[in-house]
Amino acid sequence: MKNILLLLPGFVLACGCATPPLYKPARDGDLRAVRALLDAGAKPDAVASGYAHLTALHMAAANNRYEVAKLLIERGADLNPVSYNTVPKATYGTPLHFAACAGANSIVQLLLERGADPEPGPGRCHNYTGSSEEVSPLELAESHGHVLAAQLIRDRVAGKLGLASGSARNAGEYGPLVSALLKDYSGDGKTIAVAGFAYTDGRASSDGKVVSERVTTELIKTKKLKVVEREQIEKMLAELRLQSGGAIDQDSARRLGKLLGADLLVIGTMAALPGGKLELNLRLASVESGEALSAVNGRVEKDWL
Repeated sequence: MKNILLLLPGFVLACGCATPPLYKPARDGDLRAVRALLDAGAKPDAVASGYAHLTALHMAAANNRYEVAKLLIERGADLNPVSYNTVPKATYGTPLHFAACAGANSIVQLLLERGADPEPGPGRCHNYTGSSEEVSPLELAESHGHVLAAQLIRDRVAGKLGLASGSARNAGEYGPLVSALLKDYSGDGKTIAVAGFAYTDGRASSDGKVVSERVTTELIKTKKLKVVEREQIEKMLAELRLQSGGAIDQDSARRLGKLLGADLLVIGTMAALPGGKLELNLRLASVESGEALSAVNGRVEKDWL
């Protein structure tokens, strides 16, 4: 048990065993310390056999330390190292297993984008919760209810096998977000509208229109709800003198929803990230009550000018 407890924040490394210096800062998300150690020559893939052959990337994935995981990968960390014990015998798997088990969606996406194997063989959750059965990362994500992580892996497996996982470009990014947003909502013939997406820093941009179109497309593909077309929404925004792609406050959003005859609204924000990425935050809200019914976030590629 002590091997896996090392993954938990706050656990004191007090067994007297030699552990690679990156273990604790990677686990705790101490990006500055991780960078300093790497600059000083620390090996990103160093392991201690007494600690289930864990690497720093396992530590970052298990604790959802995205920036640390990204830095480790940039510095050459192996994407598919396997964590295992000989006594007692157990295979915990790759960083993808750890991220899937933890529901670390951004790290699942990062690992897959950088080339991690979506089907690396069996593993089990590192925290000893639930079943000890050793299964794939996809099965771990599904069994723990991590819908978005499961969809990301499923799409990459489909791509690996040469199967069609969606006709639209970037369906593998927007589809899982929409699925996660609606996972607890059956639809029941309700009408939904995408109010729009605005940058959190207030900048004026047409990027929100592109994101709104792609989210709308994925909503239509679910066939769960009646979806208001973007053309109708843009017309209503103009009549209300609300800027398309600009921030919409809660009262304006509810007013828009009522005028459109919608029962539900998707309201979102965007933040620009390095490397041509966007972080999206989506909320599903009731037009009648204004209550937020669910919320998800994720990263997508900004592949337009």
